[in-house]
Amino acid sequence: MLTRITAAVTTASLLALAGTAQAQEDGRLTVFGHHFSVIAGAAIFVPKETATKSAYGKRSFTPDLTLWSFETPRGVGLAWDLGGRRSQESGRRADLLHAGVGPRFQFASGRADIAPYLAIRGDAYVIRLDDGARRTRAGSNVELGASVLRHFVVSGRYDLVPKIDGVDLSGFSARAAVKVF
Repeated sequence: MLTRITAAVTTASLLALAGTAQAQEDGRLTVFGHHFSVIAGAAIFVPKETATKSAYGKRSFTPDLTLWSFETPRGVGLAWDLGGRRSQESGRRADLLHAGVGPRFQFASGRADIAPYLAIRGDAYVIRLDDGARRTRAGSNVELGASVLRHFVVSGRYDLVPKIDGVDLSGFSARAAVKVF
């Protein structure tokens, strides 16, 4: 049931986004009146607890593809979050999808050569351990990062995820991404 609801919400969101997105001459997208670039890169995740590292691996790598605004003004705004990761080791697997929103403080204009930011978000985490059922938990994350020269984004992040069956999927991650268009 949750899978069907999640699929329906995701499909409706993507259709709404596609209906409002327009490509600009420089390749950027305009969504709801804001200009976004597409950035692509990779992230590494390291679980906090030793037991989780033993069961699901010491680290996991995931691709990172997202919309990013290099025109964000200095000050407080909204930071949204949508992503996922898989951790696996010796036939065991932990899948995690997350989506959320929260305040973001931009320390310098996105047009600056280095534009640091801090985001604190409340997320919904959909978790599946091995071949078990998917379960949804409320959690949070904090991310500290910067856009560099309006073409690169680097960040560090901590996700606080409630335990599922005694497994703590909280941990640290780092990402690096480059502007595709």
